[in-house]
Amino acid sequence: MSKSGQIEQQKILRVFKLINLLQGTIGKPVHRLAELLETDERTIYRYFKLLEALGFEVIKEFSKYKIKDRPGNQPAMAYSTFSQEESQWLKGLIESQGKANLLRDSLLQKLQLRSEVKQGTEQLFKANLGRFVDQIGQGISGKKQIWLKDYYSLSSDTVSDRLVEPVGFSTDYENIHAFELESKSMKMFKIERIGDVVISLEPWKNEAKHELPEQALFGFTGKRKFAVKLKLSKKAYQLMLEEHPNALPFMSIKNRNQYYFQGEIPQLPGLARFILGLPGEIKVEEGEEMKAYLKEQAAKGFY
Repeated sequence: MSKSGQIEQQKILRVFKLINLLQGTIGKPVHRLAELLETDERTIYRYFKLLEALGFEVIKEFSKYKIKDRPGNQPAMAYSTFSQEESQWLKGLIESQGKANLLRDSLLQKLQLRSEVKQGTEQLFKANLGRFVDQIGQGISGKKQIWLKDYYSLSSDTVSDRLVEPVGFSTDYENIHAFELESKSMKMFKIERIGDVVISLEPWKNEAKHELPEQALFGFTGKRKFAVKLKLSKKAYQLMLEEHPNALPFMSIKNRNQYYFQGEIPQLPGLARFILGLPGEIKVEEGEEMKAYLKEQAAKGFY
């Protein structure tokens, strides 16, 4: 990437961080935002205008700034912008008013700009978080330590880098459960507050201390670990994603059309039931315990 491209990327990431910092019920003063983003107050005010142009509502309360709501939480009208359907209707109405004039052309331009930019911003925001989920998932499946760069802590109102061993996601994929090396304890980190994710070359070193809250994988929890590798059909892969989203960190696609699940499960019956429900769609490539369990079920007439 060229130097100019790197600078532009940093600007975009800084705006993402500002959005994260402005979320929540308690706002932040401009000087504090400037410190956290390592810039000056004038730049922060410029970013406020950019966010407002993109459809965010930045409000000031008691000398502190915050975003009233985040796109997606409220109807589009709450952000002084329009949905795609509303924009199309208004565009048609304005175009029906006869020949072009400056006011008509200005309104049409603003309608197109505000709707497209708002949609693009939401997609960028979600894509950036999706990239974090993918990288964290790689850290989990590869048992690697990762850096959560510029993580914003709401409780201490600080931004810092956290070296962690990622263990799993919450069911809604808004948080990760990870062992933090500095505090030597399991913690939960909100993905939206992460500035960036960097996968370390160092492997997990504290696996014995990894503990997840009671979060079921294939409907079961437990401390036992059964290693399994499955080759899935496209249908089985899609069904696993939909019915068992917690399995995502252990799923992969190779050569565009080869689908796999490879990971450790706490108990056999849940995944076995999934396999039994899709005859001919799943092949157990590794996992002697699972093969023996399925063979036992076959002897009982269930497979």
